[in-house]
Amino acid sequence: MVVTSRAGRWSLTIVAVLLCANALAGVAAGQTLSDDVYRGLREFYRRTARTDGSFQPGIDPSYQGMSDSAFSDMAAVTYACVIHKTFGWELPHREKTVEWLLARQQPGGEFVNVTGTVDPRSPQGRTYNTTQALVALRALGERPHFDPLPVFEEIMRQDYKTLPAYSTSFFPLAYLCAGKPIPAQADKAIRALMVQAGDGYLNDHVAATFHASHYYSLVGEPTPKAELMVARMLRDQNPNGGWLLNTPSRDRHATFDAVFTLRHEGGGQPDCQAAISRAAKWALSCRNADGGFGHFPGSTSDADAVYFQVGTLVMAGVLAPADPLPSDPHLLGWGHLMPLRKPAASDPVRVTLPAWVGGLGFSPDGKQLAIACADGVTQLTDSRSGRLLAALKGHSDCVAAAAFSPDGRRLTTGSFDHTANIRDLQTGMVAHPLVGHAGAVLSVAYAPGGSHVATASIDQTIRLWDAFTGQHERTLRGHKSWVNSIAFMPDNERLISGSSDGTVRVWSVASGELLKTIEATPAEVRSIAISPDGKLVAAGIRYGVIKLWNTSDWSERRSWTSAGDDVWAVAFSTDSKRLFSAAGEWNRPAAVVAWDVDTGEEIARHQHTGEVLCLAVSPDGRQLAAAGGDRTVSVWTLRP
Repeated sequence: MVVTSRAGRWSLTIVAVLLCANALAGVAAGQTLSDDVYRGLREFYRRTARTDGSFQPGIDPSYQGMSDSAFSDMAAVTYACVIHKTFGWELPHREKTVEWLLARQQPGGEFVNVTGTVDPRSPQGRTYNTTQALVALRALGERPHFDPLPVFEEIMRQDYKTLPAYSTSFFPLAYLCAGKPIPAQADKAIRALMVQAGDGYLNDHVAATFHASHYYSLVGEPTPKAELMVARMLRDQNPNGGWLLNTPSRDRHATFDAVFTLRHEGGGQPDCQAAISRAAKWALSCRNADGGFGHFPGSTSDADAVYFQVGTLVMAGVLAPADPLPSDPHLLGWGHLMPLRKPAASDPVRVTLPAWVGGLGFSPDGKQLAIACADGVTQLTDSRSGRLLAALKGHSDCVAAAAFSPDGRRLTTGSFDHTANIRDLQTGMVAHPLVGHAGAVLSVAYAPGGSHVATASIDQTIRLWDAFTGQHERTLRGHKSWVNSIAFMPDNERLISGSSDGTVRVWSVASGELLKTIEATPAEVRSIAISPDGKLVAAGIRYGVIKLWNTSDWSERRSWTSAGDDVWAVAFSTDSKRLFSAAGEWNRPAAVVAWDVDTGEEIARHQHTGEVLCLAVSPDGRQLAAAGGDRTVSVWTLRP
């Protein structure tokens, strides 16, 4: 992480001071707005600090708090610790605060509230209190007496499903504060709860949407549907700069939540920066004469509101945190100091399409990627930049498969309209429509020698065609259900197919004779791949199963279960040493996993933004592409 200077990144410009000066009364001439806010905050905490190390929810000792500060007495203490750490201030009674926090931990690991509306024994109470206490202790540089992680392990057995939608990012935050990443199975389970609508939002709520953005930021992965999420968030901002879309009690933190999301998902685009600046003015309008902040303009100063309004001002650059930043700034509260995730060399190129994607194919030189889309159009893109090169029409229904000829001059596509097309890429025209299937064409493949092209269909058949003339040569019959995937062996003499009838079959290209039937599964074979050296055949099977066979004698070499649902796609690396697999989880982000062929161990993971229905590896082995149901294609650069 690079920490920019206070003067460079965080200082208030003269313009910003002038814009905000009118928002506050009592700022003396020549005195900066930020100094006045800092002084007010110090006074607020002086007046709310208790001698036992805890903090009142507000100035008035009888005030019971609102939102988090009413929910649990842990909130006011945690937010006081976080604010003081943010600005490098000493707590009024630091040692007492540490004692107070540690005294709230039970031998089982959970932290409990004594006052507040939440039941400390409930899953929500245990999740909330334990996470907040871990954040506070981390800010103070202290460790809990007992291991807190068994609390989350127990909740992840079943109770996590009962928690509110805004609880998702509590889990990675708590684990990271305890010094460990969230376990893979817990990560998968929480992601399954974060089901996004078409506009990227969760539960039609800014807070639930924020927690998804916060979740993916904590685990260091791109947020699914981020562009859509940002677009709606910009539309939802009110003219006053806030995000009150529902009743006030439901949207108390909405402005902070929206600013975090725009900052981390907006890529620094000008409209996001402008929206954040408007949000800062709104947050300043919530400041009171006692130095604290309310949840809305005119509402009582509240410990919970102070954190979220101050956090908004920090993210907007109106208030400057300590320089240098505190250690582990991403774990301080709800992300107001979280560094922006910088694109890494390993980050994928992403292309957004108008419809879901059913098939991918690299050109022989690896420079172009054909994308088969459900809107009936095949998109040709530059594989390294994602730039659109051509939109190829010619089908009347979803395009489900695409494959380049070995010489790169033709492209064959298969469609739900029961046809396949051989297109001349020099003219852009369909040279040969392939007609004859009685159902959707799900897979197409070229023989390595380039003389044959094969198509596979829901109608249970495979058809072989002359790749140059489009003439039908023969039909391969024998499968009892959909033929989902086909590939030619490197010897040009055999064709392998995988079907929903649970079999993998080997066919003679010359005669169409069925040479071998492998009873792969009682379920469905979703995808097949042949290693470039011709020694192995892989099958992706429903319910997460992957199998490998030796082509020398068709003995099963290995079988294992991958996390996820149906394995819709498998593909070998060009050196035949790795197998990539992708699972399709309905409306959920999925990863492309790289497996060591010799050991069956996972060796790498590439996170996509949605379910993955298709994979492709470039002929030079340097790129991996994945796409599927979320209308997005990811292209990663692979290490040698």
